Amino acid sequence: GVWRFSASRARQREADGTRYATGLRNAEALAVQPGTGALFAAMHGRDQLGQNWGFSDEQNAELPAEEFMRVRPGDDFGWPYCYYDQRQGKNVLAPEYGGDGRAVGRCAGKATPLIGFPGHWAPMAIAFYDGTRFGPRYQGGAFVAFHGSWNRAPLSQEGYRVDFVPFRDGTPTGQYETFAASQDGPTALRASGVAVGADGSLYIAGENSGTIWRVMALR
Repeated sequence: GVWRFSASRARQREADGTRYATGLRNAEALAVQPGTGALFAAMHGRDQLGQNWGFSDEQNAELPAEEFMRVRPGDDFGWPYCYYDQRQGKNVLAPEYGGDGRAVGRCAGKATPLIGFPGHWAPMAIAFYDGTRFGPRYQGGAFVAFHGSWNRAPLSQEGYRVDFVPFRDGTPTGQYETFAASQDGPTALRASGVAVGADGSLYIAGENSGTIWRVMALR
């Protein structure tokens, strides 16, 4: 889940916070949207549908989605009972609780994401773009840093990139595109952080290389 704590108090414990939302699995990427105060998250979906539950190699590689969502007070996204299948566009029941990849069961009514990225890409950070350096198309959108997969075998590993999620009227359009990847190969960039600089440049941290890149638009 996600808990909210006071930013002005020291030595807080779990009981001092408020459980803001629940049913999220490893929601490591969190960001507050400028101007609205809305909380957005991207979470790591589950693993081992193929190894433990007999799903095909292709299903094991692509499912479940890495979810990009707006998080509101009281939301329940269903974990561990549910996962989001981006190809069906719905939450389905996890096999540990009787699911077969299609049944919804107790997952009916659980919150759903705004975007379902392919499985196992491992989103690590979100940064909203409030600069002007990249032009109006990027303003108000979000960059998502992906660490990349480890368990899509025997299919190829994927997700080593930074993607851009365009917004319209404060909401994702539902599309996304690759903004940055490595010229050294499809798995060379393991992006662990992304941030917007005061001048509108984008900073990307690479975990495996110990490098921080500054991305600028030349005019």
